[in-house]
Amino acid sequence: MADKNSLKITISGVFNKICNKCFRFFFERIQSQKAFDILVRNVAFKALNIKFRNIKLHVNNVCNLRCKNCYCDFSLEESLSCREICNLISQLRPVGGNLKLQLLGGEPLLRGDLFEIINYAKRKIKHITIYTNATLVTPRLAARIKQAGVSAVIVNLYSCYKDIHDGITQTPGSWEKTQEGIRNLIAAGLPTHTFTVLMSVNVNHLKQIDDFARGLKAKTMFFPYIKQGSCDLQPEDRKSFQYAIDWAYNTSKAYKNKLLDVLSKRPKACSAFISTINIKSDGTVTPCPFLNLNLGNIKNEKFYAIINNSCRNQDLLDFLSIPDGCRACSLVRLCGGGCKAYRFNNYRDAISKDSNCNGPYSESIPLEKIGEYLPYVL
Repeated sequence: MADKNSLKITISGVFNKICNKCFRFFFERIQSQKAFDILVRNVAFKALNIKFRNIKLHVNNVCNLRCKNCYCDFSLEESLSCREICNLISQLRPVGGNLKLQLLGGEPLLRGDLFEIINYAKRKIKHITIYTNATLVTPRLAARIKQAGVSAVIVNLYSCYKDIHDGITQTPGSWEKTQEGIRNLIAAGLPTHTFTVLMSVNVNHLKQIDDFARGLKAKTMFFPYIKQGSCDLQPEDRKSFQYAIDWAYNTSKAYKNKLLDVLSKRPKACSAFISTINIKSDGTVTPCPFLNLNLGNIKNEKFYAIINNSCRNQDLLDFLSIPDGCRACSLVRLCGGGCKAYRFNNYRDAISKDSNCNGPYSESIPLEKIGEYLPYVL
C-alpha cells in the first residue's frame, strides 16, 4: 500500500510539473493570433477542466454583517435555487479527488437548505469548505456541520482587538460572537482556520492576531486587501503593504507552507481561472470573487461549456496575459503580473501589472525571500 501511495505521489508530482510547463508556454502566448498558438490555447482551456480546481460557490447574497472590505453586491437579491445548485454539482468532474468546493455568501449559514446542498455535494466531492463569519455558530450547529462531513471551516477574523474587528464588520458585538463560534467549531472537531485580510487597521499587529487565533486552537490564513469600490483600507504606503505580505509569508508557517504547495501546482501566484473559478449567487461565473469579469451564467449554459468558450473572451485573455512591463522581471514566472482585479473592476484595464508592484526586478531572488518582493500571494 505504501509503495502504491508513493507511486501516486510521484506520478502526481510529474503531472504537475508537466502541466506547469505547458501552462507557462500557454500564458506566454495567450494573446497571439497565430494558428498554432490559438490551437494551444484551446487545448489549454480544455485541460483546465481536468487540472486541480477550486470551485467558489456563493450560495446566497445576504449577511448579518456589513464588512467594509466585502466584495458582495447586496443589491442583487436573486440567488440560485437548491435545484440549480445541485444541477451544477452534478456536472462537476472530480479527477483524483482534486476538486474542492468552497461555499460562501453573503453568510452561507443563513441559507435554510444549506445542509441539503452539502449532503448532495458529498456524494461526488470529498473536500467541502465553508467560509463564514461564525457569529451564528452554536454548539449544536457546529456539531451539525461536522456530521455533514465538511472538511474545514474558514472564519473571517479582522483583528484580535474588539474595536477594530467590530469597526470593520460595522456590527457591535460581532467580535465576541465570532470568538465563540470559533470555539464551538473547534470543540466539535472541525479543522478551523481564521482568515485575516491585510488592511491598514491591522498590519501593525499581525503577530498578535496570529497568536490570538492559535490561542483559540485555530490555524491562520492571511490575504492581501483588494480594494472594493470607494472604500480604501489599503495599508498607507507600499512599504507597509509589502511588510504585511512578507510577514504573512515568512512568519506564518501555515501560510508559507500553503503558498509553496500552491505554487508547485500552478504556474503563477494568482489563482483566478487557473485553479479557481467563482460562481456568484445569481449563477454568474467569474475567474475569482474579486474580479467582475463575466464569463457566462450556469442558468444558461453548462459549466464546462462556459470554461471552454472562455478561450474566446478577450478580457479574460488580457487578464491572464503577462504585462509587457513584467516580462523581463526575475519573478515573472511566480508573479505573472500580480493581482489585476482592482484595475479591471475600476478601469477595465486587464493588461497592466499589479499597482502594488515595486518591480520589475533584475536580480535573482531566493524563494524564501519572495515575500519581500511579490505584490500578491494567494
